[in-house]
Amino acid sequence: MESVRVLLALAAQEGWRVHHMDVKSTFLNGDLKEEVYVKQPPGFTVAGKEKLVYRLRKALYGLRQAPRGIGEELLLIGVYVDDLIIIGASAQAIEGFKAQMKKVFDMSDLGLLSFYLGVEVHQDPAGITLRQTHYAKRVLELGGMDACNPAHTPMEERLRLSRQSTTVEVDPTQYRRLVGSLHYLVHTRPDLAFLVGFVSRFMERPTAEHQAAIKRILRDVAGTLEFGLHYTKALGRARFVGYYDSDLAGDIDTSKSTSGTLFFLGSNLVRWQSVKQKVVALSSCEAEYIATTTAATQAIWLSRLLVDLLGRNVEVVELKLIASLHLL
Repeated sequence: MESVRVLLALAAQEGWRVHHMDVKSTFLNGDLKEEVYVKQPPGFTVAGKEKLVYRLRKALYGLRQAPRGIGEELLLIGVYVDDLIIIGASAQAIEGFKAQMKKVFDMSDLGLLSFYLGVEVHQDPAGITLRQTHYAKRVLELGGMDACNPAHTPMEERLRLSRQSTTVEVDPTQYRRLVGSLHYLVHTRPDLAFLVGFVSRFMERPTAEHQAAIKRILRDVAGTLEFGLHYTKALGRARFVGYYDSDLAGDIDTSKSTSGTLFFLGSNLVRWQSVKQKVVALSSCEAEYIATTTAATQAIWLSRLLVDLLGRNVEVVELKLIASLHLL
């Protein structure tokens, strides 16, 4: 999803339209009774003599006539199974690519992108908006909270939960189903990242107070169904800026800290993460160093992704420490 958001943010920043195509014949129904031999395609590697391991090189492809710069010659295609996202500065190049694909494959031209992987996409002259309103309503129905009263905040102030809770246990299957559904909602709701990660820590033996925390999140979702991301056009070249922070011993069971990161492409938020650190930090300084390392690895990956997309070197990613990051 980070790759998809980078593509959409880049399109919004450059003022490009995002197009959508679908392959009709990706999956075949029926059982094969014959032996099928498949020739190894380019971009895959083989490991071992007896066992073949195929590794896809990437799912983002750039087609360009010139090797540098953003211009009329750049055409970017994002591929997820049978769905193609197509962006570029030239409408003629996009239509030419669509025509070529239709000649080779049985494909549907879905026009401008409006729905992708459960995310609603709205394109207008002001930019690109991403939200999951319909999906959020389904999550509320799953939790039996579709008629609930909205809450003003997704969590009680200074809430502290433990795995050693003494309250009555609840259905773990339903609890895990709700947590998994909320995890997918986080794709367009960075404000819920920490909270969903927090309640995920109790899936082994959830209790009534853990379930109450999930219901509080759902009540907040009920009042913010239209919330999402808005990507706008910006002046200048695409550039990443990252923010990070950490708490100290926020997990009362393990005394581990939590790292939070945010990355913007220009003014558009494309990646965020709230994750419990793998080791116990002995000081706030050590917790900040661990968070810095997490942010640096993400910055390297994002900058390399942008290099692959644009075919040129990009500016160094700037990292900033910010106190009280909302992902913690």
